[in-house]
Amino acid sequence: MRRATIWCVLMLAGVDALAAQDSQFGIRGLGAPGTFASVRAWATGGAFAPFDGMSALTDASLTEVVRLTAAATEVSDYRTVNDGTNSSSLRSSRFPMLQVAGPVVGHLVIGGGFSTYLYRSYSVQVPGSIVIRGVPESYVDQLGSDGAVTDLRLAAAWQFSPRLSVGGGVHILTGSSSLTATRLFTDSAIYKNASQTDQESYDGFGVSLSVLATPVSGLRVSGFLQSYNHLRAEVNGFQNAQNELPTTLGGAVQWSVTPEVKLAGSITHANWSVSSAAGTAFNTTNWAVGGELGRAIPFRIGLRGGQMPFGPGPTAPTQLGISAGTGFTFSQGRGILDFGIEHLRRTGGGLTENGWNLLAGLTVRP
Repeated sequence: MRRATIWCVLMLAGVDALAAQDSQFGIRGLGAPGTFASVRAWATGGAFAPFDGMSALTDASLTEVVRLTAAATEVSDYRTVNDGTNSSSLRSSRFPMLQVAGPVVGHLVIGGGFSTYLYRSYSVQVPGSIVIRGVPESYVDQLGSDGAVTDLRLAAAWQFSPRLSVGGGVHILTGSSSLTATRLFTDSAIYKNASQTDQESYDGFGVSLSVLATPVSGLRVSGFLQSYNHLRAEVNGFQNAQNELPTTLGGAVQWSVTPEVKLAGSITHANWSVSSAAGTAFNTTNWAVGGELGRAIPFRIGLRGGQMPFGPGPTAPTQLGISAGTGFTFSQGRGILDFGIEHLRRTGGGLTENGWNLLAGLTVRP
């Protein structure tokens, strides 16, 4: 009961200080959504993700993988958050995605791996007071979560012709978070501080479908769908929450101006409002445009924007990011190192988040 009360305080009271978290806009809901893009695609704002076999956004793009390939992504971010009164500098590092894929027989390619579906790491402080024996006593609640919801994907794609590929996949949501709640009384000489730690685990299921077509030479289009049933949360073997998850629809187009110049754009829509049991949730529409110049040492640039599903205000928080990057091939094409940088700004409900994402990716093709 004490734990539930403290979490309700977090939902209803203003946050006084932000100590560490993935995003301030992931506290009041289910979390901050992940980015299902490899470093190469992320550097283009995510616009290349629907056409990239090492990104986890679409399944049909697996037909771009012509040999056994594995790719891993590492992200370090440096952010400053401001609520109009307080400002904090935050830093975190994470490995949000690992993918493995390769052709099996004929035109069939199978792939899979893991990616972060929702980030759920934060640490906040909420001040308050309570009347004890007729005397008001002040305290500070320290509330934290360290973990994430992970998407395990197994997918397959078939290339019916050089102009048409279709793919599908199954997704299992898993993961856990370490939850902590500590109440620190100002007058600690009289009142003993209280704390509680729990382990929250998650599970869910989803499917995905996608198509990749080349209607004319140099022009490719992609359409994709992801649908999940719900996200269940358990603490000590007992279910304490169940929230519906959205269906995501998207489309993208890529134009090869020349063999060394490629441009792309994408748009996605997700009905996150079905998750309103977790607090105020909003449907989101996000877009991305980007380009890649060169092949040996390419230069990539991108721009993305749209909304986030959870926030403290009456409307969906907005985000805008600009990114750039490059890549290097070594060991006679068996390895690729990709690097990128992104500046991301998120605003909503009087809160502002500015930060830099430093991206590094390793692709191995034995």
